[in-house]
Amino acid sequence: MLHNTGMKIGMAVVLFFVFAGWVVALGGTAHATNECREESDAWNNAGGQVQGSNPNLAGHLQPFPTPNNDEDQTYNCGIHFSLDWWIIAFQFYMIIVGYLGVFVEFFHTKQTIGDFYAIATVLFTIYTSIYVKLSYEFSAGEHDDNSVAQGYKTAASGGIIVCVCNYIYMYLWGSDEGASESGAAEKAYKL
Repeated sequence: MLHNTGMKIGMAVVLFFVFAGWVVALGGTAHATNECREESDAWNNAGGQVQGSNPNLAGHLQPFPTPNNDEDQTYNCGIHFSLDWWIIAFQFYMIIVGYLGVFVEFFHTKQTIGDFYAIATVLFTIYTSIYVKLSYEFSAGEHDDNSVAQGYKTAASGGIIVCVCNYIYMYLWGSDEGASESGAAEKAYKL
């Protein structure tokens, strides 16, 4: 047995919070993608307040495809946000793997699950960093009614929750419960 019941419950609760953050990030990314697809005024008139350019075109994980033809806006937005959607899909896969690792003995490959969670956390950290930057580009840290900025802020909030909870999960997953028992045995032996 890899983890005791209390640890399994703790990891399951952390994974629930990962899932909750993932849902928030999913909603924010969907909102930003929809703003792009519909070419809303907030999307088209974005003036980067930090860099002075349109952050939608250059400040993202994927540069916007050129030329930007109106007929192909749905395709262009799909390309523009494709890496984001792959990161979100991979995190969902990792939530499932995390639950299987906690409750199904077959999936108790500690090193492999830990490594995959490290990859997912790095990807989601990059995703969150970009969305935080873009939210500042649109609103300079102020609360306003810019719908694109709200989508980016929502995605960044979910990303922060996912990253923090992923780190907690990796810590719990990698904890060595047997170390405290062996330490007690060594102390008893020395006495």
